[in-house]
Amino acid sequence: MPGAHSANRRGLGSAEAEAEADHGHGHGHGGGGGRPAAASRRSRIVLAVLLVPLFAATAVGVGALWPGTGHRPIPDVFRAPDGTPITLVNATIERAERGPCGGGTVSEAASPPPASASATACLELTVLITSGPDAGRTRPLEQSVDPAGPTFSAGDKVRLGRSTSPGGGVDYYLSDFQRGRPLGILALVFALVVVAVARWRGLAALVGMALTYLMLVFFLLPALLDGRSPVAVSLVSAAAVLFVLLYLAHGPSARTSCALLGTLAGLGLTGVLGYLAIRLTTLTGLGSDESASLKAFDGRLSLTGLILAGLVIGSLGLLNDVTVTQASAVWELADASPHAAPPELYRSAMRIGRDHIASSIYTIMMAYAGAALPSLLLFTLADRSALDVVTGDLVAAEVVRTAVGAIGLVLSVPITTGIAALVAARRAL
Repeated sequence: MPGAHSANRRGLGSAEAEAEADHGHGHGHGGGGGRPAAASRRSRIVLAVLLVPLFAATAVGVGALWPGTGHRPIPDVFRAPDGTPITLVNATIERAERGPCGGGTVSEAASPPPASASATACLELTVLITSGPDAGRTRPLEQSVDPAGPTFSAGDKVRLGRSTSPGGGVDYYLSDFQRGRPLGILALVFALVVVAVARWRGLAALVGMALTYLMLVFFLLPALLDGRSPVAVSLVSAAAVLFVLLYLAHGPSARTSCALLGTLAGLGLTGVLGYLAIRLTTLTGLGSDESASLKAFDGRLSLTGLILAGLVIGSLGLLNDVTVTQASAVWELADASPHAAPPELYRSAMRIGRDHIASSIYTIMMAYAGAALPSLLLFTLADRSALDVVTGDLVAAEVVRTAVGAIGLVLSVPITTGIAALVAARRAL
């Protein structure tokens, strides 16, 4: 049947061109306007046989690693002199003037002035407290002037730290600006734009994002503080998020299941490669002040495990994006060429996947470079050589994250494409 075969090739090439065009205008996640290629009953059974045990293992893992409800001690840096937690309240600055230090009562909780600050330069404030036990009261404050710190002036909406002393006294100090309202407006605009463009899928994605946040806050972070294995907690958290998020955002279908399998495979490879890379590079995790503080607070925490956990969670979003794109590309190609064999679908979809890989690699690099930009600037000011900067613990950890995340992402493309090509081809497996 050479004529039919050549016609099929022409249809497949046309579909590939359309899919590539879709990829260039937003990755083509939503699929085309036609009906998706139907997966055979046997294909659906095979997918269920593969995914049901993984789902069961994830559920067991969540149950086994679920954090306890016991009270966790608060680090000294977050405690008031009487041992109670320091709380934050809202306030408005009514008066702000510079003057000599000692003109008012400086809060004991306020940070000491930096060495570069003038010994006589202080900011004398009158603030109106708008929340908390002292709401409605005005209070004078004196804050040391920090040349490198923010500038406060009358009318600013600020957050005050409130701490209590054993004798019942209350101290306040400037902590930060209020950002709740602008951040809320930004979040609302984001949600409206997503729903307006993506409609029900966008709404489902927002719900999935909220569920992801709940998983992080109520499972991952407390489990890490309870001393659970960071590797196990991160992998189980990522798998649980994927099972909910993918089916919620993209609907229960064979195409979604293929993307899920590819993502889980890429996630597993990322975890294994990350573990090996951390061992080979002998990372300590002590490159940042936050990590050192965590280690001092709780010696049970594994800082190298936290690096790996961050690597797994950080690579999840882009990994999921790539696998969903590949599964959608295969389905579009199968729709346009119903009689194409799996090898043909695989080769055509991989041409799209290679473009996606190329764009995703430098996306990962730029994301990590942007996050580490302040540290890189400090290293530049220190006149360090490029080799010294890259091999230092802090930057080396970012290099490992970038390299391992990229390897996991690249390997997930052929895995997802192969699974989707087998399932989407219109023939029994």
